[in-house]
Amino acid sequence: MKGERQQDGFRSSEERPFKFMYKAGDRAVGMEMSQAGSVASAAAEFINGVEQKDVVEPLNRSYFKRPGEQSAFLVLREGREEREERPITREGARSVQAGPCLIRSEEWLLEPELFCLYEHWLSSEDELQANRMLQRIYYRLQAATTALLESPDGEWAAVTLLHPEELAAQPAKLAALQDAQLEALFTAVAESQRQGGDCRLDLLVAYTASGAEFAAKREFIEVVADQTLGHAYAAACRIGALIAPDVEPSAAAEIARIADFLVLDGAASELAPEGAAAEGFTLAAGEILAAVRSVKPAAVVLAAGTPAASALADLYQIGLSGIFCSAGQRTEALLRAACLIWIARQQETLDTAAGGRQ
Repeated sequence: MKGERQQDGFRSSEERPFKFMYKAGDRAVGMEMSQAGSVASAAAEFINGVEQKDVVEPLNRSYFKRPGEQSAFLVLREGREEREERPITREGARSVQAGPCLIRSEEWLLEPELFCLYEHWLSSEDELQANRMLQRIYYRLQAATTALLESPDGEWAAVTLLHPEELAAQPAKLAALQDAQLEALFTAVAESQRQGGDCRLDLLVAYTASGAEFAAKREFIEVVADQTLGHAYAAACRIGALIAPDVEPSAAAEIARIADFLVLDGAASELAPEGAAAEGFTLAAGEILAAVRSVKPAAVVLAAGTPAASALADLYQIGLSGIFCSAGQRTEALLRAACLIWIARQQETLDTAAGGRQ
């Protein structure tokens, strides 16, 4: 499969390095933080420096970690943010985008007009009428994608492939809806590129149970991308997997061989009490991560959903690549992540100094 060929060897000169928010090699930031009076104040200074400084190098949009590259922990956005929620920057400055913004496309189906069209399409028994409804759904999805790409979040977004529960037992209808969505997504991307836009749109296949199932979905996406955008963009489009915490670790490892990145979705655990959900999510994440890294050591594995933000410290400790969280959770998550990274750096400095005295 194409995904397997790319997982170790793809190093295109056109790719821009994956811009980690927290770099261990940033000595200036480390020195400033070491002078702070407390872990909390150091973390606050660190966050302020990251969010306010200008971007002087292009974004890196690869999900591959190069040999010897130190790992980082990313705190990424989940869901669209209103303009007023963005940090205020100086005129002409660009905010750092460390990775993609997670967009759950099911939320588009909840918009009143699109929801009405979708309900009529589901219940329609007339094939001609159903096709017309699906065509109108396509146009609405294209408009939603265009709005996303024209927003700051469109600089780099990871969009889930539609997977409504009510279509689980209707594979033909599900395939038709996903085909319409993919064509809408890629048509909007093509139009943005024609207008000179610099956007990135990656795909997430949701809740596949095996490597074979994910491979079939990946091939389906690549065919539509190739037909809509041409081979060059289809080859550059990253395709990841959104997996549930209860997936078998061995199945997650199979999927990881083919996927460009993985997102462990904590939304499936949110019905449980917060503490129990976070604890169960962490245990599942540890088992899945161990299985994935055993077959693909450099795999990028992220987490999403409320339990992910609640279990941030534990997910950091087990070596997860980062989390997606909502706007309301992000400030606290950034602070907690910065504290953890600062503590780790200080411990590394102490260990190095102790080793030098021996």
